[in-house]
Amino acid sequence: MPASYGFSPDIEQEVAACSGAFGCAEAVAGSLIALVLWAGLSTGLLFAPRANVRAATEAIRREYEAITAEQDALSSFVSRVRELSAAGPAPTVEGGGVGVVGAANGQSGGMAQVREAYRETMMDVEHFERDYGESLPVNLANEFGDGVAGAVVANDALSPQVKRAVIASAEESCARRDRYLDTLDDERRRLERAGDALDDAAARCAELDGDRLRRESFDDLQARFECLDETRESLEATLARRQEQIQEGVTFGWQREDSESVYRYLYRDLDATYPVLADGTRVLARMDDVESRITTALTAQA
Repeated sequence: MPASYGFSPDIEQEVAACSGAFGCAEAVAGSLIALVLWAGLSTGLLFAPRANVRAATEAIRREYEAITAEQDALSSFVSRVRELSAAGPAPTVEGGGVGVVGAANGQSGGMAQVREAYRETMMDVEHFERDYGESLPVNLANEFGDGVAGAVVANDALSPQVKRAVIASAEESCARRDRYLDTLDDERRRLERAGDALDDAAARCAELDGDRLRRESFDDLQARFECLDETRESLEATLARRQEQIQEGVTFGWQREDSESVYRYLYRDLDATYPVLADGTRVLARMDDVESRITTALTAQA
């Protein structure tokens, strides 16, 4: 219903409850704000064609920041481990110049420092408890594998072999995140392209709509109908490409995963697991409404 035809019931109640020349200033101000919002909703002015896509883009941004923070933490962890002394076999020389392997030397408590460094870097990122919530042994195993994690947790002395393995595993974890960030960049670009297509379709749809369609000429209405049909086909092509991308799966960091599990993770805080398709469905429904009004106007002139 056009906004000029009347107030919403809530606004009428607020106005009725207001008494006095000056005592209802706040109520009137609140009513005017509510009226603007209600009018916008009633006439479609507040329609946001890419609401879910915008929320998804923000989710991608947060995820990107979190992964970048983890990379920084892993780099700090590697730097600290490199500085540690490793216990290992020490060559000695006995009579006749024959080399003999002697007892281990070095820092016997080095592994405790590795564990401490991991807690103060990787496990200290702001989102660790929210996204992982794991103990050190579990998180180490997930990041570096059971072998390296077992050596770090079970031993006291840090051997050169374990030190190299820890550093190599941490660097590989950082490299995996590089590939994951590439995936996030790809998704962000896809969201931007889809969002632009949604905005264009919604804007064109609004241009073709009108309050006085029945006053337009038959030729004008026919042109509107055909233009709307072309706009629909363009949007449907965008949604079809998105559907193909979903069916192909997603390279999630370092391995290919099914799209549903990936999107359920990335968009776990959103209302829609597939934001582009959700917004596309809303815009298509809006097109249906406009098409219906144009068709009614055409029929009236037939």
